[in-house]
Amino acid sequence: MQLLYTEACPRARVFPQDVGRQSSSGRSSLYVPSIKVAMCTGNEGKFRTAQEHLARWSIEVEQVALELDEIQTTSVAEVAQHKAKQAFTILRRPLFVEDSGFYIDEFGGWPGPMVKQALEAFGPDGLTHLADLTAKRACRFASAAVYVDEQGELHTFSDEFRKPGTIAATPDRGDGPRSWSDLWSIFIPEGATATLAALPPVQQDQLFGEWAKCSVVAALGEWLARPVSPR
Repeated sequence: MQLLYTEACPRARVFPQDVGRQSSSGRSSLYVPSIKVAMCTGNEGKFRTAQEHLARWSIEVEQVALELDEIQTTSVAEVAQHKAKQAFTILRRPLFVEDSGFYIDEFGGWPGPMVKQALEAFGPDGLTHLADLTAKRACRFASAAVYVDEQGELHTFSDEFRKPGTIAATPDRGDGPRSWSDLWSIFIPEGATATLAALPPVQQDQLFGEWAKCSVVAALGEWLARPVSPR
């Protein structure tokens, strides 16, 4: 399968089977259809974030909470693909799922996609204590969004190269609207002195604004909104 990069975010890898069509003349009339898509998640914060990242294309997002199995693997893309297949079997209509992993460098990338289980077992405080065992407390996120089209075909958007950061000595959620994520309460972005959740509003808005332009969900939005030839 050809590996492509979106214009919005060169780091976000996209693996769709079909990235648009032209007529035989190569000069077909193009249009951008009205787009509505279901996002399968029970996480309200994740859903609101996806709405923000898709807003510039006026994509209407419907939240659908489903109980989906999560396979044990080191690949966040494989986790998202497995969930997307399950969700399509249930809904039988276009949808997407988004999953993230949290990687601690000196633990060989653990917990990776199994971060939910790690948080359930240790909590944010436990992860900060585990980071005490490392020399640099270095960590990073990786994400994947998987869209399933009307035919059940998967289109995967993956980003494994997000900017690194460090794990805080203690969790700090702050008191703003971004305080819902346990991981944001322990992740200190590169060059910052506070956790992502506790950054001053101006600095936080800047970082989240940059992410909104370059996330896997934004890459999905750009692909969904691409001009295509009417059939």
